[in-house]
Amino acid sequence: MKLPIFLLISFFYQIVFSQSDKTINAEQSLKITQTYIDYFNNRNIDSLFKIYHNNIVHAKFPNDTLVYGRDELIKNHIDYFKNTKTSQVRILHKMALHNVVINEELSNTNTANRKITLYFTTDENIKSMTFISAKKTTTNPEFIVNKQLEAYNQREIDKFVETYSSNIKLFKFPEHLFSEGHEGIHSIYDSLFKKTPNLNAQIVNRMVLGNIVIDKEQVTMNDIVFYAIAIYEVENDKISKVTFIK
Repeated sequence: MKLPIFLLISFFYQIVFSQSDKTINAEQSLKITQTYIDYFNNRNIDSLFKIYHNNIVHAKFPNDTLVYGRDELIKNHIDYFKNTKTSQVRILHKMALHNVVINEELSNTNTANRKITLYFTTDENIKSMTFISAKKTTTNPEFIVNKQLEAYNQREIDKFVETYSSNIKLFKFPEHLFSEGHEGIHSIYDSLFKKTPNLNAQIVNRMVLGNIVIDKEQVTMNDIVFYAIAIYEVENDKISKVTFIK
């Protein structure tokens, strides 16, 4: 049974882009995360305690919990500050959407380290921090992601599917799998392409580190405009995994 277009769009939107708290302003989230960076750089334990949610989670992407709870995290910070003479974090690049902030950060302790941190905030504090690790690559991951975007905007299903690995997995953050393999990709997007003549996605912000490409996208579906964040993981010149944050 083929879904009417309004149901298809609703289904697609709810499955992929329905988890953010749209009541929280992105500028407020950016302010909260910048304040956290300032407190951390100044080693201000009392202020850090206040800006962390009581049930804050530190995790390794996508959902591997490293530290749970404000008290435990503060203990870790105290030990860390005792054992390091300097600890400075500088934001190299950032993007935000509602209560989600993603930073590319340069951390200077004993050595410089570039990393990507994904923050979820409330309107007052940081609820979770997820660290995204990138793999080294000798190729340009942007090339295949751009090729995918071009096929998406042209609604060319075969070219679109070809940009993905045969075992591609699509997730709603953190680990809700909603499509797997070429057949799954084809099933979802072929109907979308056929029933959405003005389908279009434009990149409004992009972050690249190693094999990771993170795009904030403005998406149009039959005159419905919304924004989304997608984390692309590229291996062997194919997109092997996509995680949608919004």
